[in-house]
Amino acid sequence: MVHPVHTLDLNFQNRKNAISAYLVPHSEGALLVESGPGSTTDALQKGVESHGLKIDDITHVLLTHIHLDHAGAAGWLAQQGVQVCVHPVGAPHLLNPGKLIASATRIYKDKMDQLWGRFLAVPEDKLMILEDGQKIVVGDLDITAIHTPGHAEHHIAYGIERDIVFTGDIGGMRMPGSDFVILPLVPPELHLEKWRASLEKLLSLNFNRIAPTHSAVFGNAEEHLDLTIAAVNNAAFLVDEVMPTEPTIEEFIEIIKVRMREEAFSKGVSEEEFKTLEVTNPLYISAAGLMRYWNKFRQPKI
Repeated sequence: MVHPVHTLDLNFQNRKNAISAYLVPHSEGALLVESGPGSTTDALQKGVESHGLKIDDITHVLLTHIHLDHAGAAGWLAQQGVQVCVHPVGAPHLLNPGKLIASATRIYKDKMDQLWGRFLAVPEDKLMILEDGQKIVVGDLDITAIHTPGHAEHHIAYGIERDIVFTGDIGGMRMPGSDFVILPLVPPELHLEKWRASLEKLLSLNFNRIAPTHSAVFGNAEEHLDLTIAAVNNAAFLVDEVMPTEPTIEEFIEIIKVRMREEAFSKGVSEEEFKTLEVTNPLYISAAGLMRYWNKFRQPKI
């Protein structure tokens, strides 16, 4: 069965196709996949209303993980009565987001509020913790939580039957109309081998469609997952090629920028689209993530 899925472009930082949430109607209302950040609640509300619904009609929000661009408005939704679904490891940070906010502030500094807005706590009675493979029924939807580490240990993809899988960041980032997939390679939990295994796990489940949070529904899940596996392999190759030369972080950032721009433009991504990808996936953060991954997991031990 093909289920209606509406892409809600949250117009993050006034950019189209930067961050999406997905609205999925069901027999008792509708659910959201991702809340988006606290800075885009107005756009989220307008997106829901554009499909003849209100926030009061939302019963659940399925969070792929708790990073601010995916879960920042979860507390706000919980205040409206929405049940918040999350990985067991992510749940404590929604109950008490102090450490998460402090960590993000170290990265984004005085841009925190402009980028992400408020991150409110989720009351315990509004949290639903989902184990790997756990199935839940929401209205007439049969949903499976699929733990998919690699981008973050607490990452979940969500499948609705075999129709569609919502992949958060494990499915990479891809502009509509392009075959270019870029990965958000953020510290501190980046692990390329786990990422590849998660993608192979999703491949084995034979979904028809796929919906990464950045930023649209794609009709051929197998093709998209193959492109994302290739991106993981390319990241591993880059690390093995460059890191033994012991670049500074500034040098590594420049190498990544040059490689990503060349590949993106060769696959038809425009300059403006690449800027949108960089807004939600700053390449200096990817450089830090890959460098930490190398030092922790891949650097040859002497």
